[in-house]
Amino acid sequence: MTEPVNRPVALVTGAAQGIGRGIARRLGEAGYDVALGDIDEDPLFDTEAELQALGVDAQALLLDVTRADDWTRVLGVVAETWGRLDLLVNNAGVSSRGSVTSTSEDLWHKTLDVNLKGAWLGIKASLPLLREGGGSIVNIGSTRSTRPMAGLFPYVVSKAGLLGLTRQVAVECLLDGVTCNMVAPGWVDTPNERKIQARYGRPDFPAGLRNLTTPDEVGAAVVFLASPAGRKINGIILYLDAGLHVADDAGMVYLPDRTPPYAQRLDPD
Repeated sequence: MTEPVNRPVALVTGAAQGIGRGIARRLGEAGYDVALGDIDEDPLFDTEAELQALGVDAQALLLDVTRADDWTRVLGVVAETWGRLDLLVNNAGVSSRGSVTSTSEDLWHKTLDVNLKGAWLGIKASLPLLREGGGSIVNIGSTRSTRPMAGLFPYVVSKAGLLGLTRQVAVECLLDGVTCNMVAPGWVDTPNERKIQARYGRPDFPAGLRNLTTPDEVGAAVVFLASPAGRKINGIILYLDAGLHVADDAGMVYLPDRTPPYAQRLDPD
């Protein structure tokens, strides 16, 4: 193992594009060295090049979050390269569609493996390093973890489970000085989300949506939770959704066939 560096070190999963790339970029801007984990090789190395061009000490590491052996290998590289780990960001995920009856066992297992098992394996493998410096864990969840939506059965269940995992880890690590929180975005415009929406009949996505959250905004929330100012925040879900979780759709969901309740004036002129 190398001598520890002075800069904090973060490991971000699902870092090849979208939210993960935004998180990695904001962490780099905040002074972190960043290990970039993903299964998609080409865009992952694009992210590495982008961060290095910004002067960030970033390293791309191929990682299948559902495989414990991959986690062991990646954490070994982190320890050898930097000698420390201050922040684990479990961002890798799949946005599966389906109902309670239409979801196949294969889709169920894939969704739970990536969205929930992957985070657990990452936390389990990372804790020895995180405990050394009293680090932080941030899981990237969803407003849907507490606000179910028809047609998102496997995704909603996985993100609800991720919230339970977040709280459980916060309790179990309380005496270690390791915090664990969840950031829960609403709609985020990412390349993968555009592909999913097009597949389900919305090639114009995100047209018709307002209050979109950007990947960089998710990254800023992660930076805050891992900062000294966020050290007393533990076991919480931080909604980053412009009020989606309290206002049904907060002006974001595309509903062409009806006027949503928030848009109905109670005091018309």
